[in-house]
Amino acid sequence: MGRGGERLHEWFAQDVADRAQLTVDEVLAPEFERTGAMIMGRDSYDHAEALWGEHPPFEMPIFVMTSRLREDDVREGTAFQFVDRMGAALARAVPEANGKAVGLHGGGAIRQGLRSVALHELQLHLVPGFLGRGRRLFSNLGDGPVAMELIRVAEGPAVMHLKYGVCER
Repeated sequence: MGRGGERLHEWFAQDVADRAQLTVDEVLAPEFERTGAMIMGRDSYDHAEALWGEHPPFEMPIFVMTSRLREDDVREGTAFQFVDRMGAALARAVPEANGKAVGLHGGGAIRQGLRSVALHELQLHLVPGFLGRGRRLFSNLGDGPVAMELIRVAEGPAVMHLKYGVCER
């Protein structure tokens, strides 16, 4: 995440642990309920592993895209399975989701999902402030524009939750 990047996720750790914010439950709980499997990048897994510890918040299959494959990591109802690319992740995640949505978590997975036309909705959690450096979330998406429509805005004290529908690429 780079220097200072941890502050981007402070709202999540505090709010999810305390369940004190109605906006967190209103925004995140329905998304988790309609999601049957998740795809994330290795960086997201590595950074979040310390935050989640032995109690990851998913309770669903998670497919981690990485060039450093390893054995599955199973903790409290969550199985992290390591795959080498988006196509392999989707091929395994869709049937595992049992008719529910497949979520994408983290910048790398989101970029690959937008490029491969696998992403139909985008939920951003906007934290006020600039880090100054780091990877751009929306770089290298292809040649054409990506049209989106705003579906929902939910405001919390430390974060703004924005949900978009991806219209066309």
